[in-house]
Amino acid sequence: MAGGGLHLFVVLSTLLYCSVALGRAEPCAGDSFADLVDAGYGGRIEFDVLRNGKHVGEHVTTFTRSDDGLVVESTMNLTVRVLVIPVYRFSYHARDVWCGDRLTALEAAVDDNGTVKRVRALRDGDELVIERDGVEERVAADLLPTNHWNPSVLGHDRVLNTLTGLVNKVDIGPCSKASPLVSAAAPDAQCHAYSGDLRVRAWYDDFGRWVGLAFYGDDDSEIVYVCRHCRGRGA
Repeated sequence: MAGGGLHLFVVLSTLLYCSVALGRAEPCAGDSFADLVDAGYGGRIEFDVLRNGKHVGEHVTTFTRSDDGLVVESTMNLTVRVLVIPVYRFSYHARDVWCGDRLTALEAAVDDNGTVKRVRALRDGDELVIERDGVEERVAADLLPTNHWNPSVLGHDRVLNTLTGLVNKVDIGPCSKASPLVSAAAPDAQCHAYSGDLRVRAWYDDFGRWVGLAFYGDDDSEIVYVCRHCRGRGA
């Protein structure tokens, strides 16, 4: 497991170095998410991650700005223990760059208990070029990734799965099953369920902020994100 963590560190260091090459040739002049990011989130989102009701990790998303546009970094770390012994670790890191309301570049790395996968995406005109496992795919540039902070995803029927690099076909509609854990942290939130290639429930409040998430792991355990800090001045 320690070796897997070191491998992820090397991968992430490479991603951050390579991100310079993912920048736009011209500085980005637009920022479509100023209200949501600044007043809505206060520049940062934090969740406690629970597995079957037990705390196992955290998910943190931060927002910064550069000449390339809005830079969003998401990190998730999860450790499952039996008694005090770690038996499973999962780490995720993604860095995406936005100009206006369009994704221009994305790098993501997953360490699933020592197995590391990488996903890259780069906008090329009206297309988004996705690279995963040595395979390149071109799709329409309006495709949105599954990092959930952007509520615009609710109006889409395809998403870029940043864990796998695959384009998932989805149908997103109101939830029929609420989460008591999410409801307690964000009682005014509305639940939206993904069906199709991806099955997950995501919660957003009236301001459009992402305030909760729930899905089932490969072992049928329920993973729930509970808001620790996801509301800024607009709360």
